[in-house]
Amino acid sequence: MAIRNEEIGDLVLNAARICLLRSGGRKVTVSEVARQAGVSRPTVYRRWPDISEIIRGLLTREVLGIVEKTIVDTGDPADLDSLVDQVVSVVGALRDNELIASLWREQRDFMSPYVFERLGTSQQSALAILADMLSKGQEQGQVRSGDAKRMAAMVLLIAQSFLQSGALVSDILAEGWSTELHGVVSGYLRPVDE
Repeated sequence: MAIRNEEIGDLVLNAARICLLRSGGRKVTVSEVARQAGVSRPTVYRRWPDISEIIRGLLTREVLGIVEKTIVDTGDPADLDSLVDQVVSVVGALRDNELIASLWREQRDFMSPYVFERLGTSQQSALAILADMLSKGQEQGQVRSGDAKRMAAMVLLIAQSFLQSGALVSDILAEGWSTELHGVVSGYLRPVDE
């Protein structure tokens, strides 16, 4: 049975995920991914120029899947605490994600541009979602006034910093990391008059 064109993207990304997890996050080849997906290398190359682009696509899908699942599971935040709970839940899910953790551990050169040089697709999407959430929170008086996009950028920086460097202080924070992160983010977003 022939594979439909729209299925090939998911097949290849799923195969890349399997290969990366099997390798512990170390580099894999297009040949390995194509073999795992059950498609030819030319089929893969018609969609992606190289393995880096496949991994970028996979990373975007992985991060946005976590963000969207958290939002669907928790629904619209009723107040500032539930909004911050969503942020902390996303951070926790990203922190516990085996694929993302293995890429940070084994392919720092691949991951570092998203820290120091540019925003990736998933970061831009997360910023847009956060800005929308903060704007709604402002309308309801739950979030302090200010430019929602700028505030979303700061929340992203705070969350991303924890994800990248949290291991440095994991023995100090231990299981209390979520409480501390919640306090930092809610303190930043809380209306001044409270």
